[in-house]
Formats: sequence, structure tokens, C-alpha cells
Amino acid sequence: MTDDADATPATPDPDDHVARLQAQIDAAKARRAGYRAEAAETVARGGPTRPTDEELGIIRTDDTVGRIAADQSQEIRSRLSRLMSRFGRGGKK
Repeated sequence: MTDDADATPATPDPDDHVARLQAQIDAAKARRAGYRAEAAETVARGGPTRPTDEELGIIRTDDTVGRIAADQSQEIRSRLSRLMSRFGRGGKK
């Protein structure tokens, strides 16, 4: 009867190991070639393109200080008008 614990593990095939390493090297070379091609295209365009304000998260609105103040003054006038119509303009009815 054979004891499995005493069995020596099979030695890996050196040719398989070399083939796996060569495949990894070839893949790295292909990625590098792709990166170089992208870099060459970027240089040919004159450099990298600037991201848009939207991509950077910059939001542009028309809310300037003057516009905000005008909106607030309109709101105050509207509220005063409602109060005046509710309680009368002369103070006494």
C-alpha cells in the first residue's frame, strides 16, 4: 500500500514555466506599444485635451451678487405688499 503523504510532488515542467513567462512578457510589450501609440497621438494633437468645466465639477450659474440681491428685494417687496393688504395701508380701518 502506498502512503500519499510520502509521495514527492511532481516537478514542474521548465518549458511550461518559460512559456508562461514569455506570454507575460509579450502581453507587457503589447500594452507598452499601445501606451506609446496613445502618447504619439496626444503629441500629434498638440498635447492633452483640457477637461470641460462639467467634467471638473465646475458649475456656472447666473447667480451673481447683484442678481441675488435683486431677488431678495423682490421677495421682501412681495411680503410687505401682502402684509399691507392684510392689515391695511393706513394703519387704521
